[in-house]
Amino acid sequence: MEKKIKAILIGLLGGLAGGLVGIGGGIIMVPLMLYYLGFSQHAANATSLAAIVPISVIGASIYGFYGNMELTLAGLFAIGGIAGAYLGSALMPHVKPKILQRMLAIVVIAASIRMGFDL
Repeated sequence: MEKKIKAILIGLLGGLAGGLVGIGGGIIMVPLMLYYLGFSQHAANATSLAAIVPISVIGASIYGFYGNMELTLAGLFAIGGIAGAYLGSALMPHVKPKILQRMLAIVVIAASIRMGFDL
């Protein structure tokens, strides 16, 4: 039962972060799944992607309701994103978990530094 409560709380944090600042899956949910639920890197990545679908639909719908979405560009991003998700998911089983963790850490750190200097 404790695992289910942790999963709901991780989802809540991921959804809250996604709704507020447009992030949540990889940056919030994956590390929490690794450290608090004992997921493997591969399982955390895959589970995060599955959980993000309904989270994204709800968040995007509300943003769209308030007129805060570039629908045409969102569609174009989706086309590229679908291709990228297919390629990345096909490559993931061939990449060691430690490499995946380092890749995520580098992306998070680089994005944080870039955004921090863009204030």
